[in-house]
Amino acid sequence: MARSLNRSRILWSKFMGLFVLFGVFLTGALIQTESPLHETLDMMGIVFVAICALGRLYTTAYLGGSKNETLITEGPFSVVRNPLYVFSWIGFTGIALMTTHLVFIIAVPVFFAVLYTFLVRREEAFLHEKFGQAYKAYTQSVPRFIPNFANYRNPDDIKVNTSLFMNGALDAIWWFAAFPLVEFAEYVQEQGWLPALFVMP
Repeated sequence: MARSLNRSRILWSKFMGLFVLFGVFLTGALIQTESPLHETLDMMGIVFVAICALGRLYTTAYLGGSKNETLITEGPFSVVRNPLYVFSWIGFTGIALMTTHLVFIIAVPVFFAVLYTFLVRREEAFLHEKFGQAYKAYTQSVPRFIPNFANYRNPDDIKVNTSLFMNGALDAIWWFAAFPLVEFAEYVQEQGWLPALFVMP
C-alpha cells in the first residue's frame, strides 16, 4: 500500500509540475518582469524552495531506510507527523510564487493541500493497523501538518542510510532547477522566441 501511495503522489506531482511549466512558457503574467513585486515573489519562491530542499534532506537522514518499518518519532517527526509532505508543500508553493501567476500561486498550494490530506489519511489507516496503540499515542501528541516546535526531540545519534541520503541530495538539487526554468521561460518570451498565447492573472 505504501508503495502504491508513493507512486500516486509522484504521478500527481509530476502532472502538476508539467502543467505549471507549460503554463509559464505559454502564458504571460500580469505582473511585469523586473518590477519590485516580481522580484519579491521570486525571492520568496527561492527561500521557500530552499527550505523545502534542505528540510526534505534533513528529514531523509532520520528515515534511515526504515520508513514504514519502525515508528520514527524524533527529529522532524517529533514536530510534525508528515515532514516530507510539509516540506514538499512549501517547495511547490515556492515554485508557484516564482511563476508570478496569481492563478498558480493560489491553485498549486490548494491542490497539494488536498492531495496530501487524501494521501495522509490513507497512510494513517495503514500505520494505525501496523503500529497500533503506539501510533495512536503518537497522533495524539504530534500534529499532522502544522508543526509544533515545542515538541522537538533530537536523539544523540542517528543511523543514516547513505544510499537513501544521496537520493535525497539529488532530490534537493532538482527542486532548485525550478528557478532557472521559470527564468528561461520569461527570457524566451521577452526575446519573442515563444510569444505568450495570452495573459493569465
